[in-house]
Amino acid sequence: MAEGPSIPAGEWSVVWARGHGCPELADLLAGGRAIRTGPDLRASCVEARADLLVGRRLIPEDLVSLAVPYDFQPAAVRAVVAAVAGGPHSRLAAGVAQRLSAALDVPVSLLAVSPEPGADSRAWEALERAGDGLASAERSVRRAANPGAAVRALPPGSLLVLGASEGTWWRRHLAAPGRQLRLAAPAGAVVVRHAPPRCFRIMEEPVAMGLHMPAGEARRLTDLPVLPVAEEGRLVGLVHRRRLDDADPAQPLSHLMEAPRAVQVDDPLEAAAALAVTLDGTPVPVIDSGGRLRGLVRPGPAETNSAAPGGAHAG
Repeated sequence: MAEGPSIPAGEWSVVWARGHGCPELADLLAGGRAIRTGPDLRASCVEARADLLVGRRLIPEDLVSLAVPYDFQPAAVRAVVAAVAGGPHSRLAAGVAQRLSAALDVPVSLLAVSPEPGADSRAWEALERAGDGLASAERSVRRAANPGAAVRALPPGSLLVLGASEGTWWRRHLAAPGRQLRLAAPAGAVVVRHAPPRCFRIMEEPVAMGLHMPAGEARRLTDLPVLPVAEEGRLVGLVHRRRLDDADPAQPLSHLMEAPRAVQVDDPLEAAAALAVTLDGTPVPVIDSGGRLRGLVRPGPAETNSAAPGGAHAG
């Protein structure tokens, strides 16, 4: 899958679950508009079209990107530092660090660690990838033989943001009770994990016609390349535009439609892109587990290209 932005550049939809520091972190990231999850975490994320979940622990599910605060103390933050090791988790860490620095009005920087000179070029490359679009963030490569040395060198009041599965040095240090980390970074840490973008995050409101709608009226009302047909909210069929254009204006859509094809709300965007290739283009219908039409999704060029026959998936 081609690597893209982990979360949107504009407003973020952030939901939070119960845990120390979770509501505070979520509100900072969402500009005070974070939403608390209900009993069904999955349903809450889909309903809010969440970009990010803030919780008290890393969970196995990758429905949505995740941020977990450790000893988070907003009032003590004097700077935000994103630890960078490369890949989508680092890009998410950089984005979260940037948003927190803006919300708290403190400086932000990106930090990569290199154990010896031969690894410096890889560290700088990781910094450039993670910091793409973050012009205000200072970038630095620090020489350190172990995670403790890198953490102890952070300035007082630093909040550390890092990816959940990138950089075993950082991970081993955070897996401990956290005493050394708190000494070096008294404002605490935020661990983030990137999840692939899913259909519910970017789907539009649903558009559909009824079974008995005449073809001529449907032609007048929409220019969609593939028209969803619904009955009592459930997707029951699809009508291709070319068939609609050739039909008798009085013919009902029920006589023109083919079997429904759609993606689920929690499918990755690449699934929608693959279906779009066979449906004369986007948008692609999105349904829930009960078959109800929940929206339409338009995959971007990167997803569509990777889903096309022979399309390459970047690592």
